[in-house]
Amino acid sequence: MRKIFLLVLFSVAVLLSANPMVERAIQQFWFDDSGELMLQFGNECLSMVGFDFTISDGVNTITPVLNLPVDYQLYPFTINLSALMPVSTLSPESGHLRLSFQDRMVEEVRWGESGEVDLSPLIATQSIYQSKVITPDHESSHELWAKSDHPDFVTNYDSSTRSTITIYTAYPDGSPAPNIPLFYQNLWPAWAYSDAEGKIELSVHCAKTNLRIIQPQTQIVIFDEQFIAEPAGCYVYNVLVNEVSNQDLHQQIPRVELKLNPNVVKPGQKMQLDLGNSEASPDKLRLFDVKGRIVGEYPFTESWQPPQLGSGVYFLQLWQGESALDSVRFIMLK
Repeated sequence: MRKIFLLVLFSVAVLLSANPMVERAIQQFWFDDSGELMLQFGNECLSMVGFDFTISDGVNTITPVLNLPVDYQLYPFTINLSALMPVSTLSPESGHLRLSFQDRMVEEVRWGESGEVDLSPLIATQSIYQSKVITPDHESSHELWAKSDHPDFVTNYDSSTRSTITIYTAYPDGSPAPNIPLFYQNLWPAWAYSDAEGKIELSVHCAKTNLRIIQPQTQIVIFDEQFIAEPAGCYVYNVLVNEVSNQDLHQQIPRVELKLNPNVVKPGQKMQLDLGNSEASPDKLRLFDVKGRIVGEYPFTESWQPPQLGSGVYFLQLWQGESALDSVRFIMLK
């Protein structure tokens, strides 16, 4: 057994030296029927077996002996944190849970009714689970937190619990506004477009959510909502697009599946824009940052060189007249 354990530690050292990105420890936590706080570790923390953790509630701190399994098949591994930390400020209504590992990793989340919180209070059988976003250089990551209806719904740092968002976009005359771009940020930033009926439907993680629509002609933000999506929540919004394009509002413009080659670039490097077999005639490109803010607008060209940008994630959006055709994410590395 000792040989196996040493082999695991050696493998961990090799992996960490080859990949500086720290794995996740906490998979989820919840309060059981007795009010006890259950803390669950996922299989990614197999690389942390044998090392010390520090757990804090913002006031009290402990360094418990956690006998994490060395067998991958024994995960997820759950402990009763209330038994290890009998004096605690943590409750379903509010809390600040912080876990650190060898001074190299910090995972922390806040929940409650007000203040700088990541999530709203836990109710009934809900749990809080951890997801992860990797930085563009693939050398580090940070955690993002979401809620699940039940601990049993969480597997491999994800949950089947979702919320639905429906947005109806219309022009002043009441007609649907198709092809209106919506920038949304949930666990990850992305774009969606209204269909021929002016409708956008999303299924999102139950986490902090930002929705934003920018008026195409003026670039003025006409819709901006920030909230924490709740399990099984249904959110419906009506958005008036205060403009009438010179083109026929009901004209159907061919959609494009835009592809970038490459989609990870360095300063001065050009990208080839592939429109496939689309019959669309795009005339401009719009560049957005990861928060949905416009960076610039450029004439369409099949070989495009990004402007001077900092390292990060960006979105290149393809337009024909006042209709967005598609949006593609790329990464700028310096």
